[in-house]
This record gives sequence, C-alpha cells and structure tokens, in this order.
Amino acid sequence: MTTSDVYGDLNLASKDTAAWVKWLETLVITGVFIGVAFWQHPEDPLLISGEFPWLALATLIAGLRYGFLMALVSSTLILATGGLFLRADLLPVTAPPYIWGVGVMGVGLLAGEFRDYWDRRIEKLVAANQYRHTRLEEFTRNFYLLKVSHDRLEQQLAGNSNSLREALRRLDSEISHAQGTGLNRETGELMMRLLVRYGQLQVAGIYTVSEGKLAERPVASIGSFQPAQTDDPILVHALQEQQLVSVHTEHRENRNSMETNLLLALPLINSENTMVGMVTVQAMPFFSFQPKTLRLLAIMAGHMADMIQEHAKVPGQPIADWRRFEFQLARVASDARNHKLSSMVIHFTFTDTATAVQITQRMQRMRRGLDVIAFPPEAPETQLVILLPLTDELGGASYLQRLTDDIRQHSGESLQSIARIQKYLVGPKSNVPEWLDRVQKAPK
Repeated sequence: MTTSDVYGDLNLASKDTAAWVKWLETLVITGVFIGVAFWQHPEDPLLISGEFPWLALATLIAGLRYGFLMALVSSTLILATGGLFLRADLLPVTAPPYIWGVGVMGVGLLAGEFRDYWDRRIEKLVAANQYRHTRLEEFTRNFYLLKVSHDRLEQQLAGNSNSLREALRRLDSEISHAQGTGLNRETGELMMRLLVRYGQLQVAGIYTVSEGKLAERPVASIGSFQPAQTDDPILVHALQEQQLVSVHTEHRENRNSMETNLLLALPLINSENTMVGMVTVQAMPFFSFQPKTLRLLAIMAGHMADMIQEHAKVPGQPIADWRRFEFQLARVASDARNHKLSSMVIHFTFTDTATAVQITQRMQRMRRGLDVIAFPPEAPETQLVILLPLTDELGGASYLQRLTDDIRQHSGESLQSIARIQKYLVGPKSNVPEWLDRVQKAPK
C-alpha cells in the first residue's frame, strides 16, 4: 500500500464520519475544556488572566480534527460562554477581552484552514492515484491479452516459415522442376496455390496471354470457376492498361453500365513489360478484398511472371547466376517504382580470390529466400554482388552485421578488413547498372 493510499483511507474515513458525531465531539471537547477550567479556577473560569489561553487548545483540536467549520463552532461556543460569564460577573474583568477572544478564535480557525487545505490536496492525490491505478489495470489486462495472443501465434508459426520471401523462393524451386516451360498447367497450379494462400481467392482462374489475347481455357482454376467473357469490361481494361483492375476502379468510370462477373483482373507482367498471363478472380472474402491485399497480389504476380520468363531461358553457369540477378534486379526496380518497395544491392571487393570463394560459401549458408548472389561476368573474380529484395537500408545493415558476426566467429577476421563494401538502395529513380559499372571500374 502506497502513502497516497494510506492518506486516502484516512481522508475517506473522516469523510464518512456522520455529521452528528462531528458536532457532538466538538461540543463535548469544548465543554470539557470549559468545565475543567471552571472547576480548577472558579474565580477565572476561562483562564483569561493566566499566562496562556488554554481554552484555545479546544478550538485547535476541533480544527485539526474536523476542519474550519468545527473550529468556528468551538471558538464561537467559548466566546458565547465568555459573554454569559461576563454578564454574570464571573470573570475577573469588567470589559470584554477582545484580544483573548481573537487569539482563541485565530488559533482554531488557522488550524482548521490548514487542515482543509491538506484535505483538498489529499483528495486530488487520491483521485490522481485512482486514475493511474485504473489505467494500470487496463494496461495490465491488455498486456497479458497481447502476450497470450503472441504466445499462441508463436506456437502456430513454430517451425513453419510463412514469409513472402520464403513462399516465392519455394515457388521458384518448384517451377524450376516443373515439366515444360512457360505458363502451363503445372506451373499455373503452383502459382494458383500461392495466390490462394496469400489472397484468400475462392473462385479464380489463370489464363495464358499471347499477343494481347486470352487463351480459350484457363491453365489452372479453383472453385466453381466460369470461363471469363472476352468483352468483360474489367478484363478489357486490364488488357489495355496492363495493370490490376478491380470493381473498385471500374465502377467509378462505368457506374451505369457495369456488367461483369469478375471482382478483379490481375495481369502477369514480367520485368521486360511482357504480359504472359492473366488471373481472373470471381470470388474472394470481403475482408480480403482490400487495397493492401490487392497490392500484395500485384507484387506477387510480377515476381511469378519473372520466374516463368527466367526458367524459360537456361544458360550455363556462371552466366545463369548473373542472368537471374538481372531478372530480379529489374523486378525490384519495378517494385520500387510502382509500389514504393525498396531493395538493397551490396557490392564486395575482396582482397583475393580464395577469400571471395570462402566468404561466398558463408553467404550461401545464411542466404535468405529471394537473395541473389552472383559474380559479375566481366569483373575480376574478387568482386561479388548480392541483391536483397524487399529490404530497406536498415535491413541491409542488419544483414551485413550478421555476416560480419558469422565471419568473425569462424575465421576471427573482420569483414571490413578483407573486403571493400559498397551499398546501393534501389529506389524509384535508381540506376543500378550504371552504379555497378562505376564501382567495378573504381580503383582498388
């Protein structure tokens, strides 16, 4: 229990005291003092001629006990008694003792005023303490609710990587092992599973697109999908504008002539601005049909289109790594322009080839889902470039710190002592090829 709680309890106790008890106790205390003084000194019952006005203690006790009002009652009672005794010639004076009366009254009233002042301060402290206590209880309940929710979420996600990077990495691996090339039935089903997982699609289909026209049948579908009409306004608009179109945007322009069975049309456009397919969605949950989810689907569609294009070309190593780097670089540049998603490119220049190979092996072990590690084909073997998609400047610094700690732990050397490191944040107006060409030709 805190000090303010103790004072609060005392204050509440005094507040709860019945009014008649206050009056009775004040009258009794004052009467006892007057009675004792009359008994001890009948010739001077109010002790006016003494060295100290002892009756002032009655008003002092009343003021300290119950405040200004009871002090006034006590002092008034004493002064009224003094007036009666003066009329009865029981006092050793012939004139009213004004100075004595002012002193008796002043002592009690000052004590009562200070008592009331501190009482008001205690009330304010108690009210503030109760408010803080209430807020603390609310915070405690919310904290434990959040903690329980976080613990349950951790249990659900334990050992299950559900990040977008990891999902796209697995899709890339599955597409690389699929039969045939390009957008076909097998790759379409793989892509549909990922879209259903992150977009909660219920009825949808994926079509191939050739020369701006949809195929007659979808390569993959889910739910009771009905073939899309070629003159559907949402589909026509998506093919013309080559961007995601939903009923939100189309309804504003064609409020009176809106005849469609689609919620949205999502083009699969790669980083070379070539449309390879179209996702048509006829049903999805209302809570998922939000700008945030649609933006996520558009980002995924671009990455999946790049995967289709990339695996259609199978060059030999190490050109394949650099081709993949270029594909992913074009994709993250598109994400930066269209969706304001930054990525990071880090260029390493090592002291020798053996060190470059050794560090590359360490980087491969701690490689994240979409990270691309490649040696520039026209640069010395001591140079290495890594692309960190969907990573801001803080994420790039964290990656370098983890790499530095890993190298120091296994070799005892600092990364900065064996390599020159240059970072470049891929933004809406970035020119990464020009930057790479400049850093590759920079003096060592």
